[in-house]
Amino acid sequence: MTKQLRIRIMIILFLLLSATFTAIIVAINFGLNKGNRNFANDSLQFLLQRESRPPDMSEPAPGDNATDNPSDKESENISESDATTTNPDTNGQSDAATTNPDANGQSDAARKNFENTSPPEKPDSAISRIPDRHNEIATSHYILVKLDKSKKIQSIANTLSDSYSDEDITNYCNQILSAGKKEGILEQLRYMVRENKDNILIAFIDHSSAVESGKNLRIISIISTIFAIAFFALLSYILSGWMVKPVEDAFTKQKQFISDASHELKTPITVILSNSELLEDQIGENRQLSYIKKECDQMHYLVTSLLTLTRLEQTPYKDVEKNDFCISDTVLERILPLESVAFEKGITMNYDNVTPELHLYGVKEQIGQVAAILIDNAITHTDKGGTITIALWKTSNHMNLTVANTGKEIPIEERERLFERFYRADESRHRASGHFGLGLSIAKTIVTNHKGKISVDCAEGTTTFTVRLHI
Repeated sequence: MTKQLRIRIMIILFLLLSATFTAIIVAINFGLNKGNRNFANDSLQFLLQRESRPPDMSEPAPGDNATDNPSDKESENISESDATTTNPDTNGQSDAATTNPDANGQSDAARKNFENTSPPEKPDSAISRIPDRHNEIATSHYILVKLDKSKKIQSIANTLSDSYSDEDITNYCNQILSAGKKEGILEQLRYMVRENKDNILIAFIDHSSAVESGKNLRIISIISTIFAIAFFALLSYILSGWMVKPVEDAFTKQKQFISDASHELKTPITVILSNSELLEDQIGENRQLSYIKKECDQMHYLVTSLLTLTRLEQTPYKDVEKNDFCISDTVLERILPLESVAFEKGITMNYDNVTPELHLYGVKEQIGQVAAILIDNAITHTDKGGTITIALWKTSNHMNLTVANTGKEIPIEERERLFERFYRADESRHRASGHFGLGLSIAKTIVTNHKGKISVDCAEGTTTFTVRLHI
């Protein structure tokens, strides 16, 4: 049981850790891909906005005198005014209108120059929001195509001519216009389309670096996932062992207690049974003594079953002595003594389908005990006039033993519980027959130790127990 519990905990921990790691990897990939896409779109918007601005808002060319800094003009004006104020007139005096400062300490000429100087024009707000990095990329790794309203190419600005010819760009533009998309990806180029009043602009930027980085990220993610799976499996194994340890200790102590208690009870029960038989020999038959003997027999059977079950669970199967034996003879040896019991109850027992001379490698006594438990269980649950059918046959990989009996069918919800300790589907019948609900639990433990499976099935008024042992 603790082994199954540990396996379940391992699976749950492994799935939780793997799901968390996968979610993180997916989020990182999604975030980076989205960031690359947004960066590319911003760069494309920068190109289109720069090209769409009116001529008076176009960016100044370096060294253009028409767009020199207004502060330089102001300096020139101030310098000219200074020259005027410092130039003396014919009388050797400077102009009073220009040399006398006003109340604010400024000359009239300086104030005129300041007032006549227009403030610098504000840049396009959309352009000003574009970082310098977009500006750098958009002016060095781009293709800009201008078309008229009839979709005829007017001009192509291509900084990627080494990789893309004008013919390639023309084909790309035709594809884009045919598709009617405003943005997207063609091969390793990301594009964006803008329609103005007079023309159509299509901007391209090289997206290969983003594609390559995304590919590298996916490779790193796959490698990381493989290592993470191995790490999570090891971590789940360690954590599950740590979590199951208290439960395993509790089960071990419980089994040890049952074993110790059974050993301690076995001796007084044997003493009581022996003394009751001696008293019966001395005083003859006595109703009270018969009750004592009956209860002692049941207690002896219970203690023996508990000891058997504890021994089966505590002793590793690999440490048990095994040998090759004839399973056909072993099953028949258990059938014959119980056949008389079935006959007394008016039950027909059919075992013609037991194939002779079949051999199995295992523990002979334990396999015989499984057959005896199943047959005894069938006799208990078969009404007078019923039939019990026993079959044994061999397939390529399994040895199959079935014990079927007619009678009341077992409900579906109770079938799996039949193999639990002390579980009895019919309390009244088991109490009358002296059964304690340990037989099927012992049978399942033996079959499991032999690397086999035991199951129960009900159909058309027949209950069938099936044992499959791996050869």
